[in-house]
Amino acid sequence: MSEWIDAETRVRRAHRLYEQGRWVEAAAELRAAIDVNPVNPSWHFNLGVTFEAMEDYARACAAFQEVIKRDPRDIEAMNCLGVNMTRLGQYSEALKQFERVVKISPRYEPAYCNRIVTYTQMEDYENAELMFYLARQIKPACPLCYYNIGHTMYLREEYERAIDCWKQTLKLDPEHPDANLRIAESYWEIEDYPKSQQHYLIELSMSNEDSEVLVDYGELLTDMEEYDEAQRVLNKAIEKNPDSAMAHCCLGELAIEQHRFEVALQEFKLAYELDKDLPTIQMCIGEALIEMNRPKEAMKYLLIELKHAVDESDMLIPLADLFQRAGRPYEGHIALSRAAELSPKDWENLHELAVSYFKMNKFTEGINLCRRVLKLHPDYPPTLYNLALAYHKLDMPHRARRYASRALTADPKEPRIHALCKYLGLWNLKTTVKDWLRSRKKTRKLLLK
Repeated sequence: MSEWIDAETRVRRAHRLYEQGRWVEAAAELRAAIDVNPVNPSWHFNLGVTFEAMEDYARACAAFQEVIKRDPRDIEAMNCLGVNMTRLGQYSEALKQFERVVKISPRYEPAYCNRIVTYTQMEDYENAELMFYLARQIKPACPLCYYNIGHTMYLREEYERAIDCWKQTLKLDPEHPDANLRIAESYWEIEDYPKSQQHYLIELSMSNEDSEVLVDYGELLTDMEEYDEAQRVLNKAIEKNPDSAMAHCCLGELAIEQHRFEVALQEFKLAYELDKDLPTIQMCIGEALIEMNRPKEAMKYLLIELKHAVDESDMLIPLADLFQRAGRPYEGHIALSRAAELSPKDWENLHELAVSYFKMNKFTEGINLCRRVLKLHPDYPPTLYNLALAYHKLDMPHRARRYASRALTADPKEPRIHALCKYLGLWNLKTTVKDWLRSRKKTRKLLLK
């Protein structure tokens, strides 16, 4: 009997520890209580919630599964299980849990609201929107639904719609966590810097100047070229959290913008010491070394970054540019080729790879890639221009003029396109050899990047 009383005491102690944010100790107390009385589903549920707070989502799932074993109709535990499975990337299993919930209770709104997140993570945006509208039929004024669908719109790059959703979130819940931060990020994406700044300042006031928000705001100020204020904000972030690798990395990026490359290198190396797994930090160090005209040293870091970025197409493009600047076009070409493999419908990546082929005088490969670009983006002026130049160099004047004409129509203000069109026109007429040679010399550096 005393063991049972002790178990109840441990549960009460766990609750106090949880409220104090001492989650590891709270979990230990709950496990000890469960060892005495493993059949109480509420204790397993509390353990799952505690593991959630610890961001230990695998053990949270296990705890919620124990609840469901003891009470197969506990829809709250099923919903929590679905949420944590989503966090673990187990999307199909998460959807099964939410579907089980609605079979038992068709009007349980969280099972629809949370599926917005699951489908969004799966990049199934249509079903995410469907869940949003189904959830609104049950609970028309749910701030979390608007918050979740805002993320869907953001990932679809529909930033205005995302802003509208998050503003509706704030209308329903003026203190909803991170809503102002998300609005600030969206305004930043559409380069409405004053409104972005306004919402960052609101978020900072609500979060008691959270160090991570300060870092984000410092990045915005750097983009706005308000360098002194950016320095002040990032220094404040470091005062609040001296171990913030990201803050030092942002100070390094600020120093790059100000051409203070020695300072940038110091900040990047300090960020690396604080967090060796910080994304792109090797590339940042490499960039600083290239700016300092130390390309051989830079290659050590860039090659490490290439290994890390092998599955990250967004990172491979700037990395390829740094390889080019370091005088290593072969490695740059490898990075571009991998980016094209990962994102075969990303016309910007394909265009960069085509340019790389042209620089290696591999015109057939470059032309084929340019044609792929034009299937995805029929009027992209740099690709039309490069095709015209490539066909000219292959002595195919009719095709060269055709693509030059299309490039001029697509971008009539680009001076390099005008220069090429003028050259092709002069070439078609019987100009003097001197004029022709002068024009030919000018076209050598016309390749757009």
